[in-house]
This record gives sequence, C-alpha cells and structure tokens, in this order.
Amino acid sequence: MNGKCYLLDTNMLGYLAEAKAGAPSIESVALKSKLDSFKDNKTVFICSINAGEVEYGLKIAPFKDPSKQTLARQIVKSFSCLPIDDRIALDQYSDLRAKLFQKYAPKNRKKKRIEEWIDPTTSKVLQVQENDVWIAAVAMAYNLILVTHDKMNAIKAVAGGNLEITDWSK
Repeated sequence: MNGKCYLLDTNMLGYLAEAKAGAPSIESVALKSKLDSFKDNKTVFICSINAGEVEYGLKIAPFKDPSKQTLARQIVKSFSCLPIDDRIALDQYSDLRAKLFQKYAPKNRKKKRIEEWIDPTTSKVLQVQENDVWIAAVAMAYNLILVTHDKMNAIKAVAGGNLEITDWSK
C-alpha cells in the first residue's frame, strides 16, 4: 500500500462493527472493502482515544447486547493501539489546539470549550470535538493518514500539510 500507514477515527470502528454485525450500511461496506484490501493490520492503527470512546459508548448504551459489546471490543483489540504520551500532548496536541484557538476562539473568551466555537467567516459551529483534536494530533505525531468520515475542516485549516485525511466510507 505504498508504505503508507493509517489511523482510524472512531467513526470508522463504528462502521466496521456494522459490517461485522451483519447490518451493513453503504459506508460500512466501503470501509470493509478497503480494509480487506490490506494483507494485514500492520499498517492500520487506532489510538487510546478510540479505545476510550468505544468503551464509553458501550458503558452508556441503553440496550446492552452482550454479543455486540463483545464484537466491539474484539474490533478494538484487532488493531494495534498507539499510546498518547507527553511528546504528543506537548507538541502536536498543544500546537494544534492553540492554532484552533487563535483562529476560531471568540474574542470575548467566554466560550472556552472548543465545541462552542464558531467559524467567524461562515458563522457556523466548527463541529470539532476535543477528542477529534487528540486523534488528529496522534496522526500527526506518528505521521499517519487519518481515516475519518468527519469533515474536520477547521482542523485541516490549521494543520495545513502536517495532516493528511482520507475517508474510506465512500
């Protein structure tokens, strides 16, 4: 695969769970086809944020189906999980979040949560969640291509050429 390596966003794990649970969507079929084209999982990774998001979702699920929960945990365990360390926090994450803050934070600074920020050009909510910034920072730290169905326009705008994003669910 051209020597490239990839980091899956959590939404990709959701699509993979759909496909493996026998309830495939258009997105999950496209993702599964792409993953099946790899000879092994040595070039596709997740990170500890993904694992935490999946486990959180399982813990708050209104209807806990043991077989689906087992499947979700098996999917997470089927990928190498990259850790987040001080280097990523101090370098990539802090830099990426500072750039987002400088470009999009309201001038009155009352809205400190990134989920509340609005693009001053379009007046639309950024649609960036804190965990998206962490996942993008991990991709940047390990020089991985981020695989997501999210637009991540604000993150792309400030990351520039330091972050490559693709969508395998199309």
